[in-house]
Amino acid sequence: MIILNKNYVFPFLFAGVFLFSLFVGRYMFDPSLIFTNSLANNIFFDIRLPRAIAVSLAGASLALAGVSFQNIFKNYLAGPNILGVTSGSAFGASIAILFFAYNPYLVQFSAFIFGVIAVYIAYKLSSLLKSGIVGLILSGMAISAFFSAMIGLIKYVADPYEKLPTIVFWLLGSFVGLRWVDLGISVIPMLIGIIGLVMLKWVFNILATGDENAKSLGVDSKKLKNITIFLATLAASASTSLAGMIQWVGVVSPHIARLLVGVDNRKLVPASAFVGATLLLLCDTLARTLTPSEIPISIITSFIGAPILIIILSKRGVK
Repeated sequence: MIILNKNYVFPFLFAGVFLFSLFVGRYMFDPSLIFTNSLANNIFFDIRLPRAIAVSLAGASLALAGVSFQNIFKNYLAGPNILGVTSGSAFGASIAILFFAYNPYLVQFSAFIFGVIAVYIAYKLSSLLKSGIVGLILSGMAISAFFSAMIGLIKYVADPYEKLPTIVFWLLGSFVGLRWVDLGISVIPMLIGIIGLVMLKWVFNILATGDENAKSLGVDSKKLKNITIFLATLAASASTSLAGMIQWVGVVSPHIARLLVGVDNRKLVPASAFVGATLLLLCDTLARTLTPSEIPISIITSFIGAPILIIILSKRGVK
């Protein structure tokens, strides 16, 4: 009897779901037709493969941003938006849609830039407050509230027949219509964030022992926290710029990973990335197969993520 090492459960599960998502949809086809049928070939290589890669990278980015912020801020309910990056990106996309003819590359670029700007403002504001991590969290909440209010203002003044539906659909999140060329802007910052955060997984274990202990070990905790926040912001803002606001994946994925691999960040960080990618792939597959028209993915992630988090927290106990 073959017993699978629990450290390999999530990579195997991800590989299975990734392959499954390539062949499931409104058009179902046999894998043997990929190289013999032109329609199956086009759907596989030009539509589903780039989409599955984008969904996987976005899920991993959000999950890694979530587990990083949960470690840095010592708060298991922290997510990618704790410093306002999601709200900032949503605001950037909204003004690009409102003031210009719809251009997906311009929307992606504007969303990415404003996501980074939101975190930068939160960081500068916290330095004025001089309250450390608490000041940074409060600054992030304030910046997030500010950009959420600005999004509300944009929706209020937007043309209700043309601009408003586009803004609302973007805010709900979707990977519909994504092709290879659309990955250009977002893939590089997502990869930098993913690779950087996985390489820094050992840092979280040291930081968990406290700043004084980290200093005694020769670790510059402030510098490493800044690098971690930068990489998490890069990954989360790039993910949001690609597919809009995706709720819950960044918060829930680390909790699911902890159930199997525990709290050792050397295992938890890569496991969270695989869980995030797998969870978002499942949600995206449901979003494009449940109904004749595609459901915005944030609706699916909210329906799945909220109950999962409640069940996990009720079993573990919120501390």
